Amino acid sequence: MCLTGATVQASELVIEAPSAAPRSDDPQLGRLIETYAGRPLIINFWASWCEPCREEMPALARAGARLAAYGVVVLTVAVADREADATKFMRDAKLTLPVLHDRDQRTSRAWGARMLPYTVVLDSRHRVVARAQGVIEWDDEAVARQLQRLFE
Repeated sequence: MCLTGATVQASELVIEAPSAAPRSDDPQLGRLIETYAGRPLIINFWASWCEPCREEMPALARAGARLAAYGVVVLTVAVADREADATKFMRDAKLTLPVLHDRDQRTSRAWGARMLPYTVVLDSRHRVVARAQGVIEWDDEAVARQLQRLFE
């Protein structure tokens, strides 16, 4: 379920025509999204046991800090992970991103996360406008410009 290998290729953020965000019978992510009404969101599905996910997370946090000027909020969903392990990783990495726990994978399945890391970008109306399967180079200028265009 985790994209691993000798060389993990950076993934591209694929821009899509705006579409409704998925719904699942597990309302926890939906409630969290509602608390950020009117704000764009980046939702990253990850796990503490997934090496590419752990490597990507600090850059994702930096991107979130840079994009805060656009009102962007970064949310993370720890998939099939022990809450203690995810919490320890975030604490050890000194990251303060919100973490939703999806131990049974109901939420991640509803959102299409078949492999980790997986990212979904929502616009301010909470429509899906981009996705990525795999590690994103969040510090790359091209990715930053792409995101800025989405949120302007």
